[in-house]
Amino acid sequence: MQRAASGVVLPKREVVQAFARVCGMDVDEITRLWHAAYRGSPGGRGTRSRDPEQRPDRIKDLPGFCTALEELRQANGAPSFRMMERRARATDRELSRSTAFRISTGQQPPASAECLEAFLVACEVPPRDRRTWLDAWRQVQWRAARQDAERREEMRRLESVVAENVRGQVSQETAVRMLRKAGFEALERFRRFDAPWTVECLECATTFRIRLSDVVLVRATCPDCPKLTERVREAWAELLTNRSKLLSRQHVRALRAATVLQPRMHRDHLDVPVFVADRTTFTILQSAVWHPALEEALRRHVRRPFYLDVLLVHDDTRQNGLRHRRLAKDAGLIDGPLETEPFKPDPDRMNWAAQAEGASGRVAATVQRDTVRPDPDIKTPWKPTSNSGA
Repeated sequence: MQRAASGVVLPKREVVQAFARVCGMDVDEITRLWHAAYRGSPGGRGTRSRDPEQRPDRIKDLPGFCTALEELRQANGAPSFRMMERRARATDRELSRSTAFRISTGQQPPASAECLEAFLVACEVPPRDRRTWLDAWRQVQWRAARQDAERREEMRRLESVVAENVRGQVSQETAVRMLRKAGFEALERFRRFDAPWTVECLECATTFRIRLSDVVLVRATCPDCPKLTERVREAWAELLTNRSKLLSRQHVRALRAATVLQPRMHRDHLDVPVFVADRTTFTILQSAVWHPALEEALRRHVRRPFYLDVLLVHDDTRQNGLRHRRLAKDAGLIDGPLETEPFKPDPDRMNWAAQAEGASGRVAATVQRDTVRPDPDIKTPWKPTSNSGA
């Protein structure tokens, strides 16, 4: 703030606007004065000269060219896109508001020299400076075409490696098989190795577009699956606060002693495993009376239709314990190491199982499916954790 008010350099527009809002000044008037100062200052930054990389002949790629055009628009008073359209039309040039917006935001570079010249005219760039921008645009276009040709050649070589025929092109059957192996289902016919392909995630049924080349290079991921765990944990934290007042104190204490594990979304079914470390907590949570509160919290965070499946993970047996622990470890449901000593069989222990119907119509509680409780007589570094931090 001291540097912004010193008068030595021109601060950023965002800083000036924030300064004006805090001081109760007219933000529009301050913005207009800032644009006037920007236009009158060398390089648009006080007494400092223009950065060399911002010069048109120093731009390396099309995104950088769009960024430089937006800086040019800001330096010339930041005219509105409607005003830019009017200025271009006044000189018999075509520049729509949407085109000017896409260029300024970097979504689309100028498609032709005429489009670029219309943008420059709308920014009131003098004719002698337009030629510099046009020459820079042609240089960037040539460099982008060369890089695109190199990328296509690289993709052609990669496709010839993974193809299963002498032509070196991936067939429809091979592409679908590779896609399913990566966890996606094709929603349209395969066109090209590097063409966008509409697919559906087999886990969460999210629809998006990827390229088979990205699948081969292990760069294709579902945009929605990584967010599922975070959203479920946020809903679980909200459930523990009992904001809806649907839970009794006994259930709140039991839920705080439990731990929500990694959820899974399969089509329209959301599986939420909950690890219960002791028999008392399991006895309380095996009833489905708390499931509607969990579902209500989940629907505020998971913004898509789903049927809820609640899985209580609990073990009260010594037989086959190590096998169940390995299954849980492979499924990613526990983070602790496996026991180095085998469990001692105890015929007095028995498995607990309970199922109940919830409000969603398909809520179930099941036990001893994914993980186990370690033998208390065996010293092991693995300990179950709880959401309460105890």
